[in-house]
Formats: sequence, C-alpha cells, structure tokens
Amino acid sequence: MIKYAKGPVSFLYLDLKNKAGKITRKKIKQLLWGDWVRVLGDDVKTGWLKVKNGENTYFLRKKDLQDERVLEIIFLDVGQGDGCILTEPGSQDDPRIMVVDAGVGKNMSNFIKWRFRDFPETGNLHAAIITHPDKDHYNGFSSVFRNKRLKIENVYHNGLVERTGANLLGSKEDGYFTDVIGDHAAAKALLNKKANRGGKLYPNLLKRAIDAPNIGDIKALTTAHATLEDDKSWMPGFAPSDDGPVSIEVLGPVVEPDAADNPRLRAFGAKPTSKSNDNGKTKNGHSVLLRLEFNGFRVLFGGDLNTSSETFLMLWYGNDQEAPEPLSGEDPLLDNIGKKAVIRAAKERLSVDLMKTCHHGSSDVTEEFLEATFATAFVVSSGDNESHVHPRPDLLGLLGKTGRGARPLVLSTELLRSSREREKDDLRPALEKVSGKIEAEVAKGDDADKALLKDLRKQRSKLRDDLFKRNVGVYGAINLRTDGNEAVIAFRKESGSATNRWFYYQLKRDAKGVFTPVLKGH
Repeated sequence: MIKYAKGPVSFLYLDLKNKAGKITRKKIKQLLWGDWVRVLGDDVKTGWLKVKNGENTYFLRKKDLQDERVLEIIFLDVGQGDGCILTEPGSQDDPRIMVVDAGVGKNMSNFIKWRFRDFPETGNLHAAIITHPDKDHYNGFSSVFRNKRLKIENVYHNGLVERTGANLLGSKEDGYFTDVIGDHAAAKALLNKKANRGGKLYPNLLKRAIDAPNIGDIKALTTAHATLEDDKSWMPGFAPSDDGPVSIEVLGPVVEPDAADNPRLRAFGAKPTSKSNDNGKTKNGHSVLLRLEFNGFRVLFGGDLNTSSETFLMLWYGNDQEAPEPLSGEDPLLDNIGKKAVIRAAKERLSVDLMKTCHHGSSDVTEEFLEATFATAFVVSSGDNESHVHPRPDLLGLLGKTGRGARPLVLSTELLRSSREREKDDLRPALEKVSGKIEAEVAKGDDADKALLKDLRKQRSKLRDDLFKRNVGVYGAINLRTDGNEAVIAFRKESGSATNRWFYYQLKRDAKGVFTPVLKGH
C-alpha cells in the first residue's frame, strides 16, 4: 500500500541495538511532504509503521502519513534553460505526469530515468510540452524521446514550427505568421519533406517524435488549439468540465484568426508595416503560456515572454480581448489614465500564487505584467557559464517590488546551487549500494564493525563528491508541494545531512484566500 509523507517534513527511522541489547529508534532520513513510501505493515510498537523507501526498510510514525497525494511540481535545474516536471494529485491510480520544457542537455532525461526507477508510476508521460522552439527549452527532449521505456501520450508545441529557408517560421502576411501547424497531420506533412528539415535541430526533433512508436499525438497548444469552454481555452483533459483535480488554462499563444477564420500568430519585435521581423522575439513571445489551478493554488508557466508579447497580452486580457491595431509590442502599454484599469482587468486572468518567471530572469519584461501576475513566489530557471547574465539584478529587484506581500520569495535554480554541473550517472548505483551497506551496519548498533563503517563512509564520501558536486537536478531543483490550502516550496541543502536535507518555506492561505509565507525557511 502506497502512502504519502505529511508536511512540511517527516522522518524515517531505524532500530539500533547497543551492547546491552536495548533497541533505540533513531532518525535516519528526512522526507518532504508528498514523498511516497510503501507500507509493509504495523510495527509491534503502537503508533509506528514498517515502510519501504527506495530499496530499504524503515519505521515511520503513523501520524506522519496521509492517504492523499499533493500537487507536485519540480522546477529542475537543467543548467541554462527551462525544465519542469508536474505530477497531478489524485487517488492511488497513476497520476498524469507532464514535462514542461527539458533544457538543452541530458539533465531532464537522467532525472526521469531516476524517477521512474524509484517511484511507483509506470513510466508514462501524459504530455511533453515544448513551450517554443528555442534550443534551451527543446533540445533536452532529444534524449527523452529516445527513451523507449517511456510512453508519451501527447507532444505539444506552440504552432510555430521552424523549417529551412528564408521563411524560418513560415509565411508572413500583414504582420502575422499564417503557417500555424495545428495538428499531427499538418506536422507530418511538413516534416516528412527532408528539404523542410535540413540540418535544423527543432524540425528534426519533431520528426523523430512523429516516427517514434512510443509517442502519440504531436499538436499545437494555443488559445485556438485547445478545449474551448466558458469563453476560455483549456489544455485538453484539464478543463473544468473534465472534473479532474487540476485545471490548466491556455493563455498563449493567442491566435488571432483572419477574416476566413484561419489561425494567425502576430509577429513581435517589428512594426507591422516592416518586411522583416525579429524571429527570436516572435518565437519567445508566443511561448505556450499555462495557468494551472488546484484547489485555489495557482501557478503560471511563463516560457520566454518578452516586453513585446507582455504588452500585447496585457492589452488582450486587460481590454476585453481587443488589442489595438496596429500594435508593435514596443509601444507604451497605455497612457497613464488607462494603465491602472488594464492592470486591474488583466489581473483577473493572470494573477497567481507562484510564477515560473519569463526568460530565465531576463530584464526584457514589463512591470505591468508582473503587477498583473502579482505572485507570492517566483522561480527563475537559469544556468552557469553563459553570456546572458541571468538572472539580471534589476529583474530580481523588480520581482521583489511587484510581488505579493512584504517579502515575496524569489528562488533561482542557479543561485541555489554553487558548484559545477557535471554528473557521472554510472556512479549512482555504486553510491546506493555503499549507502545500503552503511545503513545495514549501523542497524547492528554496538555490534557494528567500526573499521568497516569507517571504510564504507570514506567510499560514500568519494562517490558523493564525484556524483553530486554537479548538483544539477539535485540541489538546484525547486520543489513545490501543495494541497491547495497550504504549500511548501523546498530545495536541498548542499551540505545538509540525511536528516536535515531540506530548506523550505511554508505558505498558508489566509481568510481572504491569499497565500503568504508563515515559516521563513528551515
């Protein structure tokens, strides 16, 4: 039977025996809210259960377990780029698991392999969501898609599929891109032609997904390519009428149909009368923008939005979906008279409790958009040794200024980790084997072989140095766990012991329904 640890943290114990034969129950390992254990049965001691976590058996207090899952979101440290794993709450049945972006390298793939080895889920992904065709968001899916053990039901993209030639994002007319690739058939027709793919990474990645027997539909996720309900767009399977535990609204890309109702996506970064455009700003500006809600707790996945697109979105959602024409995206939001009304109206659709900050902490943002999102906590996903200088110092200051409450939380995957990015995955089994031997020897209490323990601990220390100094996906990862009434935002301490491994903030909803930190970090 699977049960879940109560929050914010709880502990696993082992029985230790001294020379007199007396048993002492000692803390061995710390669990974060929502971590699962397999219950093996009641211990002879009242109030305790025998449980299995990973490959090892422990004791855990009954009061520290719950039957209900929590919503779990892991903002993985993928180095430079974005990568997130979302696991919906639910019953004992396998939950739907989604990956929103996967970074540029193999960190996401390696983490997924580890997760599906140790967790009770079967190894299925409900969705892989590529927010937009930038390498530091999509390239990590290359190794994920090659994992034949994974069945991926859906691959979503933003509708702008790169191809070779002068028209990188397809045809452009009157300031709009008209080649929006909506469904699987359209993607297949475009990408089956080798000339359209050439040597470009993104179209070849989607072609591999199309050809892979373990991958299902490849399709766009936009305001038009979604479930339309109550004048809003929803991710298929996550609309209110689907009666699932989680609803996910699609806020972007915003499709503006032409007179014949054909889908179009606005070009950003250039005047509509210009024959050229900034493809980078358009790709980023039309990131798949999702607003998740679970029992009142709301999360915004901001992709790589920029000033141009944020201006447009503010006018779209703050002006009754009537963005003025023409709009370059570089124009001021509105005059001072109308700005406050637009922010107030946009806040109805954009405000959240936690925001995955746009574009890795770039300063190419608008203060008005952040005022509308009005988050209590922000997550910045950025990497080391890159030329972008992310997160920008002025952006961090702006997050604090526009966030909700006296002390908004600003967390960065890069800043929560202080050492190199490398990993030697082949060392992980050896580390687990040595750790298991240490626990078994410690369990002998006073009868333990002290010399053997000393040697094993030296082995473990060296293996940890080699394996964990890169820290990506371990210490830089930011964990959100929530049941909708309270939330825990946690990350691993780099020098913490097994019984003091998590630093966390606890947020609770007040009488007005607003989430605020009640614990300032432990």
